[in-house]
Amino acid sequence: MAGLYFEDFEVGKTYRHEASRTVTAFDDIWYSCMTMNTQPLHINTDFAMREGMYGKNLFNSLYTLGIMLGQTVTDLTRGTLVETVLLTDMEFPRPVFHDDTLYSRTTVVAKEAAGDGTGVVELFHEGLNQDGELVATCKRKVRVHLQPR
Repeated sequence: MAGLYFEDFEVGKTYRHEASRTVTAFDDIWYSCMTMNTQPLHINTDFAMREGMYGKNLFNSLYTLGIMLGQTVTDLTRGTLVETVLLTDMEFPRPVFHDDTLYSRTTVVAKEAAGDGTGVVELFHEGLNQDGELVATCKRKVRVHLQPR
């Protein structure tokens, strides 16, 4: 499925994205090392068990954010995105752990035509775990194409 054009976005509509992802220890270690994040809560199980608040590894929050945003692409912006304009208000109300499964939903907050064949759409993204608990949120503005004429 192609993404949505500017005209297709309906303010107030919530999209529940079908894409889901179970996150693993490998994912966490790979991403943390790739981004030079040597936080032992992500890459050292012994440390996380002894010193961490939860007694187990925490999944990297920026990777959680990336997965949440990635899950939206097929439904919303695949092939129609010009650029991400703004990403704000990132929150992580609950931790994500290895072997959690992540789901997401997006609500269209606002939209405004730009007059150059594009429009800016404001989105509110929510990431949830397998128990339906909110684990991540953020606001994002994206510039997308208007429908071709």
